Amino acid sequence: MNTEFEANYRQTKGLIERVLVKYNESGCQCAYPRYRQIVSVDCAARGGSYMSHDTELFIDLSKPYFNVHVSELTDENTNERWVCKVCESVYEYGWSDFSIYVSRQKLSPVELKAKDIGSPCIKPMPLYLGLMGHSSPSDTYVIYVTYQEFKKYIEE
Repeated sequence: MNTEFEANYRQTKGLIERVLVKYNESGCQCAYPRYRQIVSVDCAARGGSYMSHDTELFIDLSKPYFNVHVSELTDENTNERWVCKVCESVYEYGWSDFSIYVSRQKLSPVELKAKDIGSPCIKPMPLYLGLMGHSSPSDTYVIYVTYQEFKKYIEE
């Protein structure tokens, strides 16, 4: 990683940690459509092999807010069933590696029990850290935004 990306990554990690605390003070992360949008980015479903750094951070930092169980699915290298500790919404977690350089995680809602309190999603989806991989989606799926724009997007 280059120095600028590392600094942006650390800054975004701190932001997402704070946002997850905020989400859970007013309900839980499941009640925020934009959270669900970002964690459910799945390049394989779109016919690509890339990962979203923003998605990876959100999923990694979200794990403590879920109870993790064995999944019945076998479509990924790793499958888990995540259940929200607050609202008991159910998600399927998947991790796959596409190459020595690219792997990706996804967290797909299966049974949503929380009532939305966050703002609706917009498309194309704003990302700050962005994508990495062997392919990338069209500009109608993802746009790159500034840190401040990303912060505003995930806080609403």
